[in-house]
Amino acid sequence: MSLPCRASSSRSHLKHLLTLPRRLATTSTSITTSTPLPNLSVSLLLSRPPLLLRPPEPIESAYYSHSLSIRHALSNPTPLNFYFKPSSLALRRFQASEHSREVKIYGPSLAGASPDVGELPAEPPLPEARDWEKEDGKRGERSLERKPQEEIYCLVKTSKGWEFPNVGLHKGEGLDEAIKRGLVGTNGVLGGRKMDSWLVTRKPIGVIKSEGNTIFFLRSHIIAGEPLPSSTSDITDLAWLTPTEIERRLVDQGSEHLWKGVKDLFGISQSDMDLESLRDVKGREIEA
Repeated sequence: MSLPCRASSSRSHLKHLLTLPRRLATTSTSITTSTPLPNLSVSLLLSRPPLLLRPPEPIESAYYSHSLSIRHALSNPTPLNFYFKPSSLALRRFQASEHSREVKIYGPSLAGASPDVGELPAEPPLPEARDWEKEDGKRGERSLERKPQEEIYCLVKTSKGWEFPNVGLHKGEGLDEAIKRGLVGTNGVLGGRKMDSWLVTRKPIGVIKSEGNTIFFLRSHIIAGEPLPSSTSDITDLAWLTPTEIERRLVDQGSEHLWKGVKDLFGISQSDMDLESLRDVKGREIEA
């Protein structure tokens, strides 16, 4: 006899839960106001991923070569009839490259005579980083094509100097909502109508507290287009820089505290940054 009472009680409890306000919903904007919160802001690490594979270091080349030798010695021969059409260009190129690889691994005596592949047409050259950058070299640091083998990040120049794109938080507003409203949205200062970006996470990847101010950092990748600062914003210049270049830019203008707060967010060790700086010096010497 008590079953109907329990069912009625369960329905009432469920109805009560469904009518509760969505206080914890991160995407709800019903309680968001235009009242800015003092000393609270969010900055965006907007990056462009590498466009080209970087050349391997000597130790990496040695490791891959050794691993390839072991794998080649232990694996069965490639079934050519399954992967290639008879007498096709792809087959002849594979046979030529496979023989040269065997000569390098086992030596000429074990590799045997080279296969009769005839005359092979030259393959188109792969793009080099220097040639890639020349396509848009006139724009300098504003070009998204620079440093194609590395990940570069957006830095903007305002009345305060060089900094990461930043926007103040409003009362009841989530960090991702502030980024969309003030930076990458259609009305954002980075010109969201001309750019498509992907916010990696809604949670901050870092936070900096300095002189009573708290800055949260979110990570984002640019997918298409490019940021075009609006004329009403405080942004006077924009640059796409590597972490090493960002370090020099911030330290030179006296923002060393900002660099110390964000340097670990790039996921790059100090030794890697020193190696990158050495590559930049060698690159400039070659161009000179």
